Amino acid sequence: MKTISSLFLIAILFAACQNKEAKTTNVQSADTTNYPYTFKKTQGWEMNKESKNAMAALNLIKSFENMDTASMGKLLQDSVWFHLDGYKFKGTKSQFLNEIQGEFAKMKSFNIEMEDMASVINKDKTEEWVSLWYKQVTTTKDNKVDTIQLYNDFKIKDGKVQGLSEYVQHPMK
Repeated sequence: MKTISSLFLIAILFAACQNKEAKTTNVQSADTTNYPYTFKKTQGWEMNKESKNAMAALNLIKSFENMDTASMGKLLQDSVWFHLDGYKFKGTKSQFLNEIQGEFAKMKSFNIEMEDMASVINKDKTEEWVSLWYKQVTTTKDNKVDTIQLYNDFKIKDGKVQGLSEYVQHPMK
């Protein structure tokens, strides 16, 4: 009898100690963190496994490095916006390409060293962004050299760049 009771007790203890996590892994719990700010809308961003958006952003930067407005134009939406270091633009693709061509006329070269990237999409698939981190060395036609660290956020729509927010860090001297 003691053996049966002991086995029964061991079986009950074993069942009670089983990990209940397996039953709850499919249930997402709400974030109960007490953040210091209230968010207007939580997008629920996730990594975008498709490479087409990353390729659009990287190829746009490559066309910039090569000062190639023809290739750049193929990667842009018809209406675009850009928020760069001391420069804002909102208008048509052709207007932007005309402006950037004027800037390219002042430059001798661009050299870009890519450091990292992330491509994200929100859960309802209505917004897609690609972020790039890189170093850019610019040489003007009068041989002035400037090195900056850049962080770019590209808004992508239908595989083309719709907008760009750029954040610049000039190295300390």
